[in-house]
Amino acid sequence: MEDRRFAFILGAGASINSNIKGASTLAHEWMEIIYHRQHELKNSDYQSWLESNPLDFKGWESNNLAKHYPQIFEKCFEGDHDSGYAALEKAIKDGKPSLGYAVLAWILSTTRHRMVITTNFDNLVADAVSIYGGTYPHVIGHESLACYAKPLSRRPIVAKIHRDLFTDPINTCEGTSALEKSWIETLKNIFKFYTPVFIGYGGNDGSLMDFLQDLDTKDISGRPFWCYYSPGGEPNNSIKQLMAKHSGALVPITGFDEFMLQMGEAIGFKRDKQIEEIKKNSEQLINQIQEQMLSLSKETQDVIVKGILQPQNKERDNWNWLDWQLKINETSDIDEQEKLYNKAIKTLPNSHQLLGNYAIFLEKNKEFKEAEKFYLHAIEAEPKHANNLGNYALFLNKLDRFKEAEQYYHRAMEVDPTHANTLGNYAVFLKENGKFDEAENFHIRAMEADPTHANNLENYALWLTDKGQLSKAEHFYLRAIEVEPNDADFLGSYALFLNSLDRFEEVDEYYHRAIEVDPTHANNLGNYAIFLSNFDRFEEAEQYYHRAIEVDPTHTNNLGNYADFLKDRERLKEARKVIQQALAIEPNSERLLDIQQQIQQAHLEEMPA
Repeated sequence: MEDRRFAFILGAGASINSNIKGASTLAHEWMEIIYHRQHELKNSDYQSWLESNPLDFKGWESNNLAKHYPQIFEKCFEGDHDSGYAALEKAIKDGKPSLGYAVLAWILSTTRHRMVITTNFDNLVADAVSIYGGTYPHVIGHESLACYAKPLSRRPIVAKIHRDLFTDPINTCEGTSALEKSWIETLKNIFKFYTPVFIGYGGNDGSLMDFLQDLDTKDISGRPFWCYYSPGGEPNNSIKQLMAKHSGALVPITGFDEFMLQMGEAIGFKRDKQIEEIKKNSEQLINQIQEQMLSLSKETQDVIVKGILQPQNKERDNWNWLDWQLKINETSDIDEQEKLYNKAIKTLPNSHQLLGNYAIFLEKNKEFKEAEKFYLHAIEAEPKHANNLGNYALFLNKLDRFKEAEQYYHRAMEVDPTHANTLGNYAVFLKENGKFDEAENFHIRAMEADPTHANNLENYALWLTDKGQLSKAEHFYLRAIEVEPNDADFLGSYALFLNSLDRFEEVDEYYHRAIEVDPTHANNLGNYAIFLSNFDRFEEAEQYYHRAIEVDPTHTNNLGNYADFLKDRERLKEARKVIQQALAIEPNSERLLDIQQQIQQAHLEEMPA
C-alpha cells in the first residue's frame, strides 16, 4: 500500500548490538554497586541478597531487573543527580550504529517511512541517518519541542519521548510513569498517519504504555506490529492485551539487525548502491558494515537472513572481498574453499580482509607455515588493521612464541584500544602466563568495550572460577548465556561449572540444552557421558560415548574416557580396542598410555594363575 507509512517505536533492545548497554545490564550493574556499598565482605552471597528484594520494591522480580530500572537508578544515585547522568553518558558513549541501523537509515532517508519514536537517549538513529543515509534527521529531544514532530515532514523525524541525554533525560519513576501532555497530543496526531512497529521495546515504563492503552481502537492507522526477541520468550500480558485491543500482531524476531535486513530487502534495500554512496565519505565505514554482514552470516540461524547475505553481483570480476567471503562460507568443503580463496586473492591481491581470513583458514587446517606467510601479507597490506594484528598475536601464542605474541597484541591495542576481541584474548594470554592481576584488568576493559561479547564474558567467568569467586563467576556465565542463549559451548561450560558445585539437577538440564542446541558437539556429548557414568547411569552413558565418538572419531579425550569406562565395566577386550584407536592418533599421550597400562594390568589380574 503506497499510502501506508510505518513509524518505528524503538526501545533499548534495538541498541544492544550497537555496543550500548540495555536496561537489564545497567540495572544489574547498579544493583551490584548498591550491594557492595552494603557488604564489605567480598565473598558474601550476592545472588541470595538479590532474590530477597533488598530494596523492598513492589512486585520485585530478581530475574527481570529491567522492570525496576527507574527505581534502581534512583536508589543507586540518590543524592547525586549528576553522577547518575554521568553513568548514563558512559553507558552510551561508545555506541556505534549496527547493521540494522544502517538499513533503518536507508529506509528513513529514501522511503515514506520517516518516523522514529524512541524511549532511548542515544543518538544511534541520527548518527546512522547521517552516515548511511546521506542526510540528517530532525531530532526532537524535549517535550517543549514536541509540536515540531510533524507527521508529513520532508526529512526523517526522531522523537525522543524521554528526552535526549543532554537535555536532562527522564529516567526516574516519577518521570517515566506518565507521558507529557505535549507528547500525548503529538503522538495521537502521528498515529493517524503512521502504523507503529515496536522493536526492542519491553513496555516496562508507564508513560508510553499507559498512553497506548488509553488510545481508542480508531486512533491508530492500520494494524500495529509488536516485534519481540523470540529467544527471550513471549512478551508480557500487558503487551498481549494491548495488541489484542488494537487487532495488532505479535511478531517473533531473532534480532534487530536480522529483522531490519529482512524489512529492507522487502522494500528494495540494495547493499551495493548504499556502499557506493558511503565510499564518497569513508572507506572505513564500508568495511565496518561489511564485517558486520559477514559476522551475521556466520552467526545467524535464520535461513532467510542467510539467503539474503549472498554475493549480490553475478559477475565475479565485480565482487568485492565480502562477496568472495560470503561465497567461500557457503561451502564446508575444504578443497573448494581453498580454490575460492586462491581465486579471490588473485582477483584482489591487496585485500587485507581476504588475506587475513585465508591465514585463519590455513591455521585451522594446520598449515602453519603458509598461515604465517598470509598473516604477514595481510598486515603488510594494512598495518593498522586491529583484527589481523590481534589474530596473528593469537596465532603466535598458540605456537608458544610468547614474546612476539605480546608485541603484536600491543600493536593491535595501539591501533584500536577498544577492540574487544584483542583485549579479551590478551587477558587470557596474561592469565596463561601467570599475570593474574593484569589479566583481570584486561578482562574488565574487554567487557567495557563490548558488554555483549559472550566469549569475553565466559572467559572472565572462567578466571573468576579459578580465583574461587564462584558467585560472581556464575553471574558472568549467565550473562554469556543471556547474550548467546543457543551457544552449545557456553551451555556446556556452565554445566561443568554447576557440576563442580554439586548442583546435579541443573547440570543435567544444561547438558540437555547444550546437546539440543548442537547434537554434534563432541565435548558436551563426552562430558555428559562422564556425568551419567558418575551416577551409575551406565547404559545412557555408553549411548552418549558412542554419539561423541561417532561425531568425532579422532577426539582422543573421549576415546580415552570411553576406554576407561569399558575397563571399569570389565569389558577389557573392547577397552583395548578403543585405547589402541586413541593411541594411533596421539601415540605419546601420557594419559592414554597410563589408561592402556591399567587395562593391561586388569587383563593380567583376571587371567588364571
